[in-house]
Amino acid sequence: MLILRRREGESFLIGEDIKITVLSTKDSETQIAIEAPKEVPVLRSELHSAMVENRDAAEEQSQPQELLAMLSQLQHKSPDPGETQ
Repeated sequence: MLILRRREGESFLIGEDIKITVLSTKDSETQIAIEAPKEVPVLRSELHSAMVENRDAAEEQSQPQELLAMLSQLQHKSPDPGETQ
């Protein structure tokens, strides 16, 4: 991990086409500006983590074919409406 110290108005580059500039610092907050090509995604880490969790949860869900098979089994097991129990 690279650790840099920058003052307000100072910048650093990542590669040749991503520029990070410190806009302001106040108390424990820092405002930064990110200049990057549109094709480079820029996400806060908590949003990225949420995306990964959602994707993983969706992959764990049953596939549509499995759901249809389960529904079919339930329909075959349910009693006829005219049948008395």
